[in-house]
Amino acid sequence: MPDKKHTSPEVTAYIEEVVAILEKNSVNRKKIDWTELRQKVRQKAGDAKTIADTYPSIHYALKLLGDSHSYFAPITDQSEDTKGAPPVLHDEKVPGTIGYVRVRYCMGNAKQKQQYIDNLLNDIRIRDKQGLIGWIIDLRGNFGGDMSPMLAGIGPVLGNGIIGYTQYPDGKESTWRYDKGKFLFDGDSDTILEEEYILKNKDPYVAVLKDTLTASSGEAVTVAFRGRPKTKSFGTHTYGVPTSNQRFDLSDGSNILLTVAVFADRNHKPYQGPIHPDTETTAGKALSEAVNWLKQQNRH
Repeated sequence: MPDKKHTSPEVTAYIEEVVAILEKNSVNRKKIDWTELRQKVRQKAGDAKTIADTYPSIHYALKLLGDSHSYFAPITDQSEDTKGAPPVLHDEKVPGTIGYVRVRYCMGNAKQKQQYIDNLLNDIRIRDKQGLIGWIIDLRGNFGGDMSPMLAGIGPVLGNGIIGYTQYPDGKESTWRYDKGKFLFDGDSDTILEEEYILKNKDPYVAVLKDTLTASSGEAVTVAFRGRPKTKSFGTHTYGVPTSNQRFDLSDGSNILLTVAVFADRNHKPYQGPIHPDTETTAGKALSEAVNWLKQQNRH
């Protein structure tokens, strides 16, 4: 272990600031030996003299949490659009007797998120008609963002009532509910209430498509459809981070997006790691499998 005399007081204080946040809030906090984690992080920091010198050790600390979702954003690396343009996701063609909605990833400010909801609801209005045999909800390629606009927009297909939970290590649960056109998280909503849209055929059959790029908030939508009657999922397993992140700002202007909870379905079943579909198939065959299943449900 490096001689503590080689580590500046500023560095020691910063590492403790970070580890204290992790110890208090990490979803895996009850599974971790914090004395050992502190020691490993200090060893990684070595003879760091400045806060910036500690950044590799902070990345390492988050890796040691084992949640695969927490993220450290140093103040020196907070430029916009560092990952390039996101993938373009196109709608699929389906038979006219089936409603189809692609739920894309959701990023942006409050105005952009409201526009996202409006666009999703408009897709549903346009494609809804009497005589539909069911709906296909396409989550393939949805790598996440903000789950609230996604669940608010797809709410008419999900149906009213409790659609899931966020579960914390201390046993607390936050409730997800869709009600009268709004998604409510523990009773609160940050969306603008417009006229509630009600499907022409209530309580439809729903096929959910997902793949290995379905992640984070995309997995939240996956979980929201789990346990819903008349619902089946198709494709491949999801990316494997069905967890809730919270932002913590640090004293130097950096921040941590820390995994603090897991998603659970309407039956209180928690999900950790990749979520497997009801029918495992290649991403390319998921659509045809879903169409065939919906047709079979409507044979008399």
